[in-house]
Amino acid sequence: MEPTGRYAGGVSFVPTRDGWLVHTPGEDFLVVTAPGGERPDRPPLDDPDLAEVFAEEGVLEPVPARRPGVVALTGDGPLFEAVGHLLGRAGLACGEEDVAVRVAVAPWPRDDLFRRLAAEARETGTALHFGFAEGRRWYAGPFWTGPATACYEDLRLRRLAASPWPEELAAYWAWLDSGGAPEPGAALLLGADVAAALIVADVWAYLHGEDAPGTGVQAGFDPATGLLNRHPVLPVPAGLMTEQP
Repeated sequence: MEPTGRYAGGVSFVPTRDGWLVHTPGEDFLVVTAPGGERPDRPPLDDPDLAEVFAEEGVLEPVPARRPGVVALTGDGPLFEAVGHLLGRAGLACGEEDVAVRVAVAPWPRDDLFRRLAAEARETGTALHFGFAEGRRWYAGPFWTGPATACYEDLRLRRLAASPWPEELAAYWAWLDSGGAPEPGAALLLGADVAAALIVADVWAYLHGEDAPGTGVQAGFDPATGLLNRHPVLPVPAGLMTEQP
């Protein structure tokens, strides 16, 4: 049997007298006996029974197929820098031609920009992720991957509908769009790396045909408490919520 995958990230092969102690990605242990003769650094996968067990335990994973296209990164601020750095570390090319995913990030909400990009994404079908800071938290998502998932416009409408101060919230976004800026804070800047990791993990999963955890979900990270909260954002049916405070 030819190997049908590769060793998963996080797997460790600890040499023992008789073979290996395998520490799996799920933090379990497997004991594998070495074949006769010289022991390689890792167990050989030409044994179908061994390959099957490794696949079941998450030690062996399929090689993902890569979607064509690049990542277009739009925005500014610390989250822009953090996302760009992690995209490079993940081997994901950035550009503006043959775009498969667009990532729009900012140091605070850019309501006009985000709404425009959301409309463009729905027209072109290009996946779209968001990230920004608001108050003392960094937010990632929702990640829009198609008509059945929520995008920024859905998030915006639901926030206005749920807010006890919809007019004030809309005025706050308009102030930011006109050049206003919140007070800076050192603790808030530290959270950008967490939001960037969530965004890039989603982008990598999407580009490799895997389920992205942030699809239709907004995650909020509070550096002051270390808490990360995630909540689903449901798409708004067309024409149901068209308020304009």
